[in-house]
Amino acid sequence: MSRVRFNVAANIAGQIWSLLLAIICTPFFIKLLGIEGYALIAFYVVLQGTLQILDFGFATTVNREVARLSPKASAADIRELGEFAATAQRWYWALGFATGIVMYFATPYIASTWLNPGSIPQNDLTDSARLFGLLVCLQWPVSFYQNGLVGMQRQVTLNLITIPFSALSNLGGLLFLWLGPRSVASLLSWQAFILLIQLGVARYQFWGCLAVPRGGRRVRIGVMKDKWRFSLGMGGISVAGFLLTHLDKLVLSRLLSLESFGHYSLAATLARGLYVMTTPVFNAYFPRLSALARGSDKVSMRLCYHSAAQVMSVLILPLAVTIGFFSHEIALLWLRDSSVSKTIAPIAGLLVVGNCLNGLMNIPFALQLAYGNTKIGLYISVCLVAVLVPAMILAVSQYGVTGGAAAWGIMNGLYLLIALPLTHKYLLPGETANWVKFDVLPPLVAALAIAGIGRAALEPGQPMVATLVAVGLIWLLATAVAALSARQVRSVVRQMIDIRT
Repeated sequence: MSRVRFNVAANIAGQIWSLLLAIICTPFFIKLLGIEGYALIAFYVVLQGTLQILDFGFATTVNREVARLSPKASAADIRELGEFAATAQRWYWALGFATGIVMYFATPYIASTWLNPGSIPQNDLTDSARLFGLLVCLQWPVSFYQNGLVGMQRQVTLNLITIPFSALSNLGGLLFLWLGPRSVASLLSWQAFILLIQLGVARYQFWGCLAVPRGGRRVRIGVMKDKWRFSLGMGGISVAGFLLTHLDKLVLSRLLSLESFGHYSLAATLARGLYVMTTPVFNAYFPRLSALARGSDKVSMRLCYHSAAQVMSVLILPLAVTIGFFSHEIALLWLRDSSVSKTIAPIAGLLVVGNCLNGLMNIPFALQLAYGNTKIGLYISVCLVAVLVPAMILAVSQYGVTGGAAAWGIMNGLYLLIALPLTHKYLLPGETANWVKFDVLPPLVAALAIAGIGRAALEPGQPMVATLVAVGLIWLLATAVAALSARQVRSVVRQMIDIRT
C-alpha cells in the first residue's frame, strides 16, 4: 500500500500543478488572445475529447492488462506482456496517424461551420484547425505510454514527465505569444513542438520500466483475443460517457456566441479543481484493485475498496463544498473582473455539484473495471443517454449555460443512485450502507460544518489577500476535520505520525 500512497501523492502534485497552470495562464491567454481566442481553444479541447470515442475503451484495457501482468515474473507472463504492449503500441500509432490526417483536412470545415466567431480572422481559424490535427496525431501514442506507466504503478515517474512538459507547454506558450504572433495557431504550433518531445521521453520511460527484452516485443494480434470483450464494453461506456459529459459543451458551442461559450468554459475550469483530487486517487487505486481482483482475498479487496472510497471523500468533498460556498470570491481572485466573476460563479457552483457526484462514483467504477465488469456502467450510461440527452438539449436551449450546468448535476446524481447499489450487489454484496455510513457521510458533514461556519464568518469587502488566506484556511481545516472523521484515513494518519515519532 505504500506505493499506492506515493502514487496518490504524486498524482495530486501533478493535478495541482496542472490546475495552477490553468489558474495562472488563463487570464494571460484571455488578455493575449481575447475571450473568443480562449473559447476557440476550449472548443478544440472538447473536440479532442470527442475523438476519444475512437479509443473504444482500449486505454483502460492497457492500464488493466499492464497492472495484471507486470507484477508476474514467469516467462509466459513476460512474453504475453511484451506482445500485448507491442501490439497496443502499433494500434495507437496507427490511430494517431489516421485521425491526424482526417482532422487536418476536416477541422477547418468543422470550426468554420459549427462556431459563431466574431473577431477571429478566418486564416487564424483555418491554420489553428490544421495544427489541431497535428496535436491529435501526437496525442494518441502519448496516451498509450501514459496509461502503460499508470498500469505499472509508475505514477511518480509519469508525473516527473508531465509536470515540466506542461509547464513548457503553457508558460512557454505564453512567452511565445508575447514575443511572436498573438494567434491561436501560434500557441498550438508551440504546444505541438513540446508534445513531440514529451512523446519521445514517455516512450523511452515506458519501455525502460516495462523491462521486456527487445526480442519479446513482437506484434501479435492473437494476444488481443481475450481482451476484446472488456475493451468493447469500455468502448460503449466511453461513447455514452462522452455524450453525458460533453454534450452540454457541444450544444453551447453551437447555440451561443463564442463569448458566452468562453464564460461557460471559465466556469468549467473553476469546477475542474475537483479533478485535482479525483483523477489521482482513481489512477493510484485502480491498478491495486485490478491486482486484487485476480485472487480470492475478499477481505483485502473490501479493505482496499473502502480505504480508497474514504480517501476520495476526504479529498474531494471539502474542496467541492469550499468551491461551492465561495465560487464568487474564488472567481474574483482568479480573474480580477467582477462582472465576469458574477456571471460564472453560479454556473461553477452547479458544475461542482456534478463533478463531486461523479468523483464519488470513481472508486465503485474502478471496482467494476477491476473485475472486468463493464455491463453495469454500460447499461446505465446508455439508459441515461436515451432519457437525459434530449432533456439536456431542451435545458440548454431554454436556460442556456445554467441549464447545461444543472443537467450535469442531475445526471450524475441519477447515476450514483442507480449504479452504486448495483455495483455492490454484484461485486461486494452488503457494502452500500457501509459506503454511505462510513465512507461518505462523515467527511461530508464535517466539510459542510466547517465551510458553513466560514461562510457566515467571512465579511464581504475584505482585501483580496485576506480573502485568499481565509478561503484557503477554511478548505484546509475542512479537509483536516474530514480526514479525522473517516475511520481508515484517520488510522493511516495515526500510523504516519507514529512512524515519524
